[in-house]
Amino acid sequence: MNQPYVIDDRVNNQFRVHRDAYTSEEVLQKEREEIFDKSWLYVGHVSEIPRKGDFKTREVGGRPIIFNRDRNNEVQVQINSCLHRGAALCRHESGNAAIFTCFYHGWAYRNSGELVNVPGGDDYATDQREVFKALTRPAQVDSYRGLYFANFSEDAPSLHEYLGDARYFIDLAADQSPEGVVMIEGTHKYTMQANWKLLVENSIDGYHAKSVHHTYFEMMMELGGVPPMLGDKTINGVPPAGMAVEFENGHASLMYPANPLPLATESVKESLAQLRQKAVDNFGEDYATAMFGLARNSVFFPNMLIIDLNFGLTLRTAFPVSPSETQVTSWQIMPVGVDEEFEQYRIENALTFWGPAGLATPDDVEALEQAQKAFTSQREIAYSDISKGMGKVTPAANDELQIRAWWREWNRVMVGEKLQPEGTAFVPFQKQTSDV
Repeated sequence: MNQPYVIDDRVNNQFRVHRDAYTSEEVLQKEREEIFDKSWLYVGHVSEIPRKGDFKTREVGGRPIIFNRDRNNEVQVQINSCLHRGAALCRHESGNAAIFTCFYHGWAYRNSGELVNVPGGDDYATDQREVFKALTRPAQVDSYRGLYFANFSEDAPSLHEYLGDARYFIDLAADQSPEGVVMIEGTHKYTMQANWKLLVENSIDGYHAKSVHHTYFEMMMELGGVPPMLGDKTINGVPPAGMAVEFENGHASLMYPANPLPLATESVKESLAQLRQKAVDNFGEDYATAMFGLARNSVFFPNMLIIDLNFGLTLRTAFPVSPSETQVTSWQIMPVGVDEEFEQYRIENALTFWGPAGLATPDDVEALEQAQKAFTSQREIAYSDISKGMGKVTPAANDELQIRAWWREWNRVMVGEKLQPEGTAFVPFQKQTSDV
């Protein structure tokens, strides 16, 4: 393709993305090599494997992965492929095991990775346990606030450097209880017939909320609630329409004042108030208000999304299957120590709002699949427009700064062209004290 993928026109405040980026098999292959082989990718949360021997299996960056706690109580991230002939070593999604045994030829490995048994080993000229030693691991594995990440490149920067100042938006999720947070058992897993980047855009797009989710908005208003970005309060300097911020390495967030909890009982509201008061006591008023007074949709390049709307806290990933198919997985994060009614309230919202059959997700999937279908017209309509709010000093939450920030990093990685950020730098609300 001779035309650029991304046009970032600061003179006319126009930002466009060529639709070939969403449809080309060649682009996807390069994304696998330049993005998914070299970026830090979310694997799992430490709370998912609380006991020695616990494991989860999942796909990360196109690789089968075992995420487990070994016999020494250490967290491991290992590639789920037998070193002999390549069969998937662990065929269960979750469980507890001291030994992983390949069902194909019976090679066995400790949960810490060491190869310990090769049936018919005397028939080999050399001891295969010495040749292969242990399961293969990603080049780098690291964690932040209980979130584990893998990177398949030895040359990639450290996780701490990669997340940079965007770590603040992970902190705002992880600090919601003095005892920390946990992933609720179970996941939402579904596929959509649309490019993975469309799901990333959608997850941090405030612009579509009123038009796509009008049924939810109408329901909230009928029940006396205030839909997102339609309130009249300014919180911690964030206006009712919210604001968007960008960081280095393609991370970005939109945030806006959180409205009263929809359909919450007085007991649930009191539980949230108690969590907020503990945060005030531990971190100060400003940080507690940022945590509980602002709703946030954040992206961590390339494909980890944290969505905190106060009535629920979701972590979501999107991995490409093909240019027009995406595997979506989401988990619900829960503050430790909350009562059963509060937990049930959050779970019900996860099902009825974010779930594959909820009020929000089917609307989003329909919009993205319709976009993917229409991209067949790209010879006539080559570019999509992502210009809303460009040129503003402080773009609102329903502008598109956060999406442009993500695309600038995509363009740097894929094309080698570094585009300048826009807007003003974000100044976080600091903790008065920190035990992190």
